[in-house]
Amino acid sequence: MKRATGVRRVALLLSAFALIAAACGSDETATTEAPEDATTTEAPATTEAPATTEAAETTEAAETTEATEAAMDFGEPVTLTLGHPFPEQHPIHQNAWLPWAEEVNAATDGAVTIEIVPGGGLAALPATYDNTVIGGQDMGWALHGYHAGVFPVTEIMDLPFQFTSAEQATETMWALYDEFPALQSDYTDVKLLGLWTHEVGDLFFNSEPVTTLEQLDGLNLRFSNGAISRFFELAGASPVGMGAPELFDALSTGVIDGMATATSALQSFGLYPVTAYITRCDCFVGSQYLVMNLDTWNSLTPDAQAVMETLARQYSMTAAEVYDGLYVAITERALEEGVEELFLTDDERARWHELGDQVIAEWIAEREEQGVPAQEMFDRLQELNAG
Repeated sequence: MKRATGVRRVALLLSAFALIAAACGSDETATTEAPEDATTTEAPATTEAPATTEAAETTEAAETTEATEAAMDFGEPVTLTLGHPFPEQHPIHQNAWLPWAEEVNAATDGAVTIEIVPGGGLAALPATYDNTVIGGQDMGWALHGYHAGVFPVTEIMDLPFQFTSAEQATETMWALYDEFPALQSDYTDVKLLGLWTHEVGDLFFNSEPVTTLEQLDGLNLRFSNGAISRFFELAGASPVGMGAPELFDALSTGVIDGMATATSALQSFGLYPVTAYITRCDCFVGSQYLVMNLDTWNSLTPDAQAVMETLARQYSMTAAEVYDGLYVAITERALEEGVEELFLTDDERARWHELGDQVIAEWIAEREEQGVPAQEMFDRLQELNAG
């Protein structure tokens, strides 16, 4: 098998190798290690030249690297499909998962090739997850909110007014996933590879400015998750469920008056012409997943699995960083396009948060009835955010 070269290649192999259960043996002997108190040991009358010692250490390191790489088994070449409902120009497609696929291919010596199919080419938007579960595609990426009821514990990430950035939310989500089996149970039908969120989302309107709860009353507003849907209901609005690719037509035809989404969506889905106002409420984040079909996952060698899993977690944070960067860049572009940015007064923001607290209390009560330690998880979420 052809071996890749370079510091990045070796680092990835060693990182991935550390994650698998099988340990690779080595030929190191006790005589090659210096005693812990070597600095206080009197030098013998005759010693090897430093160059000889350095050469020996270099040789030993090279042999260890050779042995580690030689022990990696990535299996026979395989091509895996990754389907998602977003356009090919979507920034996460371009700046996170395309580079991830390339790095996986390099780190597995070309054994694992990932073919990414955008725009719902493998499954319509609502079916992205189910199509992955049944094996219609090897991997899937979408928002959790597109699949009502499928991720009941992960919905904790949808609760309003909890986060200040995608990076903060993504770090918190992974910490909760690592700590709470209840959250892990949302993914028993698949192999979870990636978790991240988009930047903090706001409300966008195509005709009327909104800066008070009363102005939401009677509007038809697109929601992206159940928590925001409930918030709209409590405010007197009519929630309308739809994916981001449908927003342009819905806004331009008046099917909806506004939407809850991320600022980056203006660019990703070309929404500048149908957006007149942004109401900055820092309302929510949209959590997203990258999952793999279990049979496909189990068909890979442990070494290939380790590479994919390690890199997917790294690129989850990359995706969050991309989103946070877009918040600034797309805001500037939106203002240039004539979109007006509106802000809540302190008193009004407090009213919105009070309504959000009602949504949170309802969610916690519902999950506690289902045996989920929802209050404990929410308290931990706040601790993580504060830290």
